[in-house]
Amino acid sequence: MPPISRLLVVAHVACRYRLLSLLPPHPARPFLVLLQYLVPSSWLGTGQLTEGERLKLALERLGPIFIKFGQLMATRRDMLPPEWTEALAHLQDRVAPFDGAQARRLVEASLPRPLDEVFEHFDDTPLASASVAQVHPATLLDGGQVVVKVLRPGVEQRVERDLKVMGFGARLLEALWADSRYFHPRKVVHDYQTVIRAELDLEREASNSEAMRRHFLFSPLLYIPAVHLALSSRRVMVSDRIHGIPVNDIEAIRAAGIDPRVLAERGVEIFFAQVFRHNFFHADMHPGNIFVNPEHPESPQYMAVDCAIAGRLSKQDLNVLGRMVLAVMREDYPGLVDQVIRAGWARGPVDRHRFEQAVTEIIAPVRGADLESMEFAPLVLRLFDLARDYHIEAPVQYILLMKTLVHIEGLGRSIYPRLDIWTVGRPLLEAWMMEEYGPAATANKLRNRLPEWAAQLPDMPELLRDGLESLRHQPQQQREMAHYFETGLRRHRHKMLGGLGGLGLAALAAVDALHGAGQWAWPMAAGALVLLAWACRR
Repeated sequence: MPPISRLLVVAHVACRYRLLSLLPPHPARPFLVLLQYLVPSSWLGTGQLTEGERLKLALERLGPIFIKFGQLMATRRDMLPPEWTEALAHLQDRVAPFDGAQARRLVEASLPRPLDEVFEHFDDTPLASASVAQVHPATLLDGGQVVVKVLRPGVEQRVERDLKVMGFGARLLEALWADSRYFHPRKVVHDYQTVIRAELDLEREASNSEAMRRHFLFSPLLYIPAVHLALSSRRVMVSDRIHGIPVNDIEAIRAAGIDPRVLAERGVEIFFAQVFRHNFFHADMHPGNIFVNPEHPESPQYMAVDCAIAGRLSKQDLNVLGRMVLAVMREDYPGLVDQVIRAGWARGPVDRHRFEQAVTEIIAPVRGADLESMEFAPLVLRLFDLARDYHIEAPVQYILLMKTLVHIEGLGRSIYPRLDIWTVGRPLLEAWMMEEYGPAATANKLRNRLPEWAAQLPDMPELLRDGLESLRHQPQQQREMAHYFETGLRRHRHKMLGGLGGLGLAALAAVDALHGAGQWAWPMAAGALVLLAWACRR
């Protein structure tokens, strides 16, 4: 059960912005709306605010944990109306920093040694502050410049409190609205729990950072700062400090002599390398986490921090994704529909012909547009809108991937407006498909399996004989089983009829004894006993 006080706060904010009026039709809806208008704050009205703006303001009033939930839901266009998701996309995680002296105490408590035996200098003024943690600059005893990320005090308790409220609301929605099965409120909240709890575990973030750093250790594309694992813990993470240009500072990038086109295209290469080559992608690539290395303008390099949210796809999901993206790039609309249906994402029957027509109507005009207006991420968002209409829901890892793609293309086009993600991405994707499923890949798989098959070869004749023998006897076994079940069903039916007959005779005997002459009562009672005894026999 969620905390009653917090539940009342959430209910009050929902009434203030008249969110209960956004609920779908239900017999209880008029009653809930009436209760909403009994709360005095709802009398202030919502003016000219749209539904999405009301939802956005309500989440901002409820605090950082709800804001982060809204940011995740901004990517769920397969579930929510576009007007809602567009408003939620403007949510900002702005939180005032907590006291620097308190941060110093928290850091020292987590270190294996006293603070002055680890750092030559620790700055109490944070570099950045967010809802979950804040970052302080520091200098190690050997002169190395680092940043120290420390969780906010009490943040775990606040997160768990709000997650209980969200879970309660999700269960209530599923209990009241049958149509909620199409967007699974409880599953959505569970997915968010996975994301937000990952941000609360700085050991996991350190592990993600080190894994991604190894993938790009000698790459000119991306630099991930090293983590000092011996100084890090679940609540504190120490990593090398970077000095880069914020990726959204276009003037500084140009002033550094960096070619915007090369930089933008390298962002696309990083995305495809993370997803398809390493199957481990940074899922929170907003401008605050991405910088540009100014040291080598002739070979521009990105620098990424905050790897708390990272995504992986299963082998099957990665295969489906690659084939879907390649089908879009090749304008193979029947192939795209095939992949969506075979992936098993549909929550009900799909009219294939209508779905294919709708997909074609969305993609074909975009592929024929000029370069400036031909964007990939908005196309993916429109496809998710379409998926919602057909009750098709993608797994949460795809949602994180879509969020990353939107950020990548948005950043790339802000740097170089004529960025063509189609032209840059298609050769990379086709090369990956050849590496995974081409003749050489098939030959390698066969060569790797050959020792196992060779070891099983001597047993193959016996296994084949046993299989054929089983198939030969299968029809006879099926007939015997069918006869067994049919006989049992017939016996069960006769026993049931006998039992009902016995109960009927017993009732008639009782009626005759009470209201009749009673001359038939004993014979009927005896017959009832016989029928009941027969029905109860084994």
